[in-house]
Amino acid sequence: MKKYIATYITLLLVCGTFFSCDQWEGETVESAYRQPLYPDPSYQFKRNGSSSVDYLECSLLRDPLDYIYSSYLKIATIMYPANMEKVQDYFTNGEFGLKPKEEVAASSLHKADRERILKDVEDIFTTTGVLSGLSQTSPGIYRNRRAKPGQGGYVGTHIGDVNIAFANEKGVVVAELFNGVVWGGIYLDKILNVHLNDSLYNDVQLRREHESTSLLPGRNYTQLEHHWDLAYGYYQYWLPFIQTSGLSVLRESRIKIYNAFALGRQALTEFRYDEVQKQLLLIRAELSKVAAVRAMSLLVGEITLANLDEDINNALVFLSKGCGAVYGLQFTLQASGKPHLSYEEATRYIAQLTAGNGLWDKQRLLGAETTEGSLRNVAAAIGRHYGLTLDDIKRSN
Repeated sequence: MKKYIATYITLLLVCGTFFSCDQWEGETVESAYRQPLYPDPSYQFKRNGSSSVDYLECSLLRDPLDYIYSSYLKIATIMYPANMEKVQDYFTNGEFGLKPKEEVAASSLHKADRERILKDVEDIFTTTGVLSGLSQTSPGIYRNRRAKPGQGGYVGTHIGDVNIAFANEKGVVVAELFNGVVWGGIYLDKILNVHLNDSLYNDVQLRREHESTSLLPGRNYTQLEHHWDLAYGYYQYWLPFIQTSGLSVLRESRIKIYNAFALGRQALTEFRYDEVQKQLLLIRAELSKVAAVRAMSLLVGEITLANLDEDINNALVFLSKGCGAVYGLQFTLQASGKPHLSYEEATRYIAQLTAGNGLWDKQRLLGAETTEGSLRNVAAAIGRHYGLTLDDIKRSN
């Protein structure tokens, strides 16, 4: 075991000796992300010559959720009762024994809100059924309606477009709200509130089992190691946004979070629990910031505003993604372990954005920061929870 620890520490030292791990090069106009001079040390840990890292669970849980989104919600194909039954089955039972419904808001921190969150998911399924023409005499004809203020339907040039989307009467593309629940209520909740929960790494019994190398049945890792690795696995679904955001405020986020995961896992193998806690808090702070920046960027970022200025129809998907991202912020954490936003606060911001004619109300959305329900107003209010400003949501030049 010492051999592998030494090898890993050597990699970290090489990273620190030849270059600073937060030094970057090759910045482009499109992105503030810079490739490191040397590759980061791999997130690889071994025991007796075999890997002690396993986060296969993450992809097995994600697959049915992606299938629901891409095959039914995004293209509104819940046209018949059998389709709704299929969606409900995938959500309730999943595949390979992993049941998505059981994993939504599964942390103890969100137990009180879980039923409301699950109700929101059911409402998304129901609305998609309506948009699909479920229970209509001719679902295909009903589905072929263009969305407009007060009427749900498809958003796009033609019903057969590849990038077709379906919005409700408020202009909200409900498939993107579903993604908000998944990204926040499953992936983020699992990272911050389940697998990186302070109580796990302070648990006397779990520490004792870990220090005596008590492995999970048939596995090559302890329970604490597996918790940390699963957090890292679910983080992979957030990583692409950090890499492609193009925002200076997130320039160092990828390397900070990666190193925190690697250093925390290394400290865990050496029973240095104070260091584990230090890295856990760093991940908590940085990933919560990432989630907030993503939500703000989807509301007031260049792409959203450019599309909104050109054609409201082009902007609805981005605005709806923003609403979904805002919904997911209830799962971010302060250093104290309390959520940055409550369920009520997150849904209130969405209600402000969708008031009146909803996302069709271009004039209100483009209003000044002082205008309630404007994009700048809501984004600025969200930013204050995280110490962020609208100026932070600008691409690096």
